[in-house]
Amino acid sequence: KTMNLFLELLLFLATLLYSYLEAFVKLFVPVRRKSLSGELVLITGAGHGVGRATALEFAKRQSRLVLWDINKHGVEETAAECQKLGATVQTFVVDCSKREDVYSAADKVKKDIGDVTILVNNAGVITAADFLLTQDQQIERMFEVNIRGHMW
Repeated sequence: KTMNLFLELLLFLATLLYSYLEAFVKLFVPVRRKSLSGELVLITGAGHGVGRATALEFAKRQSRLVLWDINKHGVEETAAECQKLGATVQTFVVDCSKREDVYSAADKVKKDIGDVTILVNNAGVITAADFLLTQDQQIERMFEVNIRGHMW
């Protein structure tokens, strides 16, 4: 038993030493980043906030963008900003809480544009009210978008 404990301790220390050495080397030799140029990126909830900022970052890296949002005006504004950066952009008005909307839009994207290589499943809803004051329909909406929407 003591031999096993000794071997386990030795293995742990060797792993720890290796990890520290690897981290030290990576400080001076950065890992080469993957090029995102030409990747087909689908971003849900791209009409504002984090989704818009994410779309703009991918646009700067010459990715092809497919933007989904429930808000037509917002997703079109995001698309216009991305196009100014030189990105090719397709927009779709999609309610991610509705399975039929998601399936239909996904089929259209695959058929008309191609296979998505990067998915940023960003769509989400939050209610900032005190939990006990949150109405039932608000809770249901959060679950439909934040849980089920990510599954669809």
